[in-house]
Order: sequence, then C-alpha cells, then structure tokens
Amino acid sequence: MGERITKDDIIRALLDASFFCSAGATSLKDVADRLGIKKASLYNHFASRDDLIRQAMASCAEYIEAITFAPADILGIARKYPAETVLKGIVNRYFRMHEKMPLFQIYTFIESQKYFSKDAADIIDAQNSKLIAQTDSVLEALRSVQKIAVPQERIHGTSICFCAAVREFLNQYLMERKSIVAANPDSGEGQLFAPPPDGHGLERVDAYIGTFAALLKGGAIPRP
Repeated sequence: MGERITKDDIIRALLDASFFCSAGATSLKDVADRLGIKKASLYNHFASRDDLIRQAMASCAEYIEAITFAPADILGIARKYPAETVLKGIVNRYFRMHEKMPLFQIYTFIESQKYFSKDAADIIDAQNSKLIAQTDSVLEALRSVQKIAVPQERIHGTSICFCAAVREFLNQYLMERKSIVAANPDSGEGQLFAPPPDGHGLERVDAYIGTFAALLKGGAIPRP
C-alpha cells in the first residue's frame, strides 16, 4: 500500500486518528498505523509532522470554505415560510452537515488546534465571518418580506448575536455526538460517523430559535 497512498489518504488518516486523541497527541506513527505503512513512508509526501499538520489545515480550510449556511434562494424561502421555520430549517441543516463525515472530523480537528495554531484560529474566524454575513442575508430577506420587524441598521448586530448562540449550541451538540462515537470505536467507519439522531440536542436549539424568532417578529433586538 505504501506506493499507492496519496497526500489525501494521509490527511484523512491524520483526521481519523486525531478525532480520538486530538491533533496535538497524534504522532506520525499513529497516522502510519492507520494506513498500515511504515512511518518513514510518510516522508515521501510530507517533510515533517509540522508540514503534515500545515497541509491538513489547508485542506480543511478549502473544504470548510465550500460549506454554506444560507440557501441560495433565501428570498423565495422567506416569502413562503414564517421566520421561525426559516431559521430552524437552516440551522438544523447546518448541524446535520457537521455531524457527518468528513466535516465532523474536520470540525473537531480545527477546534482542537485553535489555541495552538494561528492557521486554525484564522480558519475559525473566517468561518464565523461567513456565517454572520450569510445570516445577514437571511435576516435581510425576512425583513424585506415583513416576517421580522428589526430595523435594517440593527440586522448585523442581530446576526452576530444569533451566530454566537448557534456556534455554542453546535459545539455542545458535536461534543455530545463525539462522546457517542468514542464509546463505539470498533463499530466501523459507516457506523462510526453516523450515530443515531439526537433529537434532544436539536430540541434545545429549536427552543432557542423559537424565542429568538418571536423577539424578531415583535421588533425586539435579542441580546447575547
């Protein structure tokens, strides 16, 4: 297998190994063992462990960049559904994307590195900025069809508040999901990254969104 592995294979093995013990605790031997090769073979593709981590970060950033929060036809959706339904729909979709492979692994890899790597912190900052900008577009659409009563000049601040809550709920949700995965390490990849749906986790998010949407409908500005 040593001659057939690619950089992408090695990066996936790194993400898989670090899912269980964090990137900082994952060695090149751990990665090589996942691939069934000798550690020395990794140097055919990467100059060092730091080089592997750096290129893995770049690969993760590229994948995350393609993830969207707001649907393309958000104005049409805003016309058709109440604000609460729109917000619940996009947030639930966002959560479901993150609990699937490979985004589940990518998210936990980046999060585990954010205090140790500027690259990881920059990836998270960029994703947060995109999340807020796309939430701006959702709230602008809802405002334009009179589904919410928030003044235009308060849209961005409201988006920041909403996204901060979404990120916190997502972190809690995935932490709970990861504990399920970690408790079943021998279930196989198909089972490993597809634990049963966690209705309770999403119920908490839906309850928050219901309260948030009611405030927006009445023109109130939610606070963090």
